[in-house]
Amino acid sequence: MNINEIEINAIFDKITDNQHTAADLLVLRKTLNAGDKSTLKQLGKYITNIEEGKDIHIGDRTYNQWDKDAMEALVKAIQATSGIHQNTQDGDVAARDIDKRNVYKNCTFIQLLSSDSNFSNLSQESLNDLDFSRIPQESIQQAYQEALPPDAGVWGLEENNITQILQKLEQFRRLFDFFNRLSQDKNVPQEIRNKLNVVAEELALKKYPDENKNKLPADFVSNKEGQLQSYLIATLERCSDNEDFLLNAWLIIDDSIPGNNLSKFTSLLAQDEQQQGTLCKFNDIPKQLNKFLKTSLKYLRGKQYQLIIEIFLPSDLIGTEVDRWKISDPIVEEITLGIKYPIRLRSLERLDIDYLDSYLSDWYKYWDKVKTVLHNEPIQELFAHLQEMETFNWKSLRNNLQEKIGLKLTCAPPKAKTKELFKAILTATTPIAIWTRYDIPNFDHVSAIDEILTFKPLCHLCESVRQTREKADAQTEEHLGFHLALLWEDPYRLTPNVMLELKTPGQ
Repeated sequence: MNINEIEINAIFDKITDNQHTAADLLVLRKTLNAGDKSTLKQLGKYITNIEEGKDIHIGDRTYNQWDKDAMEALVKAIQATSGIHQNTQDGDVAARDIDKRNVYKNCTFIQLLSSDSNFSNLSQESLNDLDFSRIPQESIQQAYQEALPPDAGVWGLEENNITQILQKLEQFRRLFDFFNRLSQDKNVPQEIRNKLNVVAEELALKKYPDENKNKLPADFVSNKEGQLQSYLIATLERCSDNEDFLLNAWLIIDDSIPGNNLSKFTSLLAQDEQQQGTLCKFNDIPKQLNKFLKTSLKYLRGKQYQLIIEIFLPSDLIGTEVDRWKISDPIVEEITLGIKYPIRLRSLERLDIDYLDSYLSDWYKYWDKVKTVLHNEPIQELFAHLQEMETFNWKSLRNNLQEKIGLKLTCAPPKAKTKELFKAILTATTPIAIWTRYDIPNFDHVSAIDEILTFKPLCHLCESVRQTREKADAQTEEHLGFHLALLWEDPYRLTPNVMLELKTPGQ
């Protein structure tokens, strides 16, 4: 969308006379979104500077002692197009002076958008309402100094001039590092951290274009073209009294961001909750997970996505019927979790740093083997088969799992032997397992599970299990879909606190 200087002046004249319309503001927003460099440079001439008092400067024109409505309209117009909201005492832009101690003056992205920077490709939506005045000055300064190379000059800037800071970071191509560090700063309000996450994610895609070009995620699923690959990651840990549990959760809006990028994780805890998780009784866990899910859906609002739920459980609780938990629905009041979303069980023990020190290298090796066959029909020889557990020996199973990518368990594991079963899986670092939680009488479990495994390529397995559950939900008689469990362990997608521990100094 192109707009010439005369048209821009006409819009600002209308704002001056307080006769502007919503369409005028829409024109300015669309002009920014269009990203035309010449247009953006013209818009750059109209930066609003508010100093002490009520004088407004637009380009080379100065307006003295504007009335309240005209000033408010103009400032809102500039803020709406730049995506920056300047805080004032009690929020009244027109009637009060701006407190320079709390406001980053000249704080606007228009200057950056009009230059050749990574910001020129960021969506306007991701910049909306990014209010730097709500970020502690110490946090900004620390992130700024840590983001720049060690030999870069970090001084000589006005301490509260965010525009200069961002321009300096852009010169060194360190914008991503800055936003990534700020998004992890616990002194920054969670709402702002979430918005910083989004900006960091977009910058990561610009910073690593070669890694994203024609690249499928390492853990590719059957999402349709144009859909985000989103994850709700949850952990369930026992408290010391063995009666209460801590449930923690994060949302990954887009898992295509390369590498172990912590900025892609958004905490789903409320601001007043401790970072370790929400304390709850076992029977209250489904209700709390439903709250996390509803929060996730708010973050995903308006987007096209496929949401997968992964939950880390202690091995003695791995038989929990997570897929049978109920969640709220606006039409039918409540539905079964596992028929709406693919559910992947994960072992909480794999988040233990001592386990990772001992086994992560082998785990990587087996997952890399999974990636080579993701788009093929699962080869039966790559899955160890366990048909009975009366004579079960965990060391024997561990040996059988060598060079296998998965375990196919066609009998329900007794609860008393679950711990030893997962001792074999964990020491063999086997990434995939599929099993039934219940032995259906007079039913051929082997053929039924083989059919699910070979129905589509391996990358569709999680969705095939979900569809099997969906078929079961429509029936009244016994069905394998009521009892299927799937373990799917990607070593490249762990919780953010563990991923941070795995980073070596300087990474």
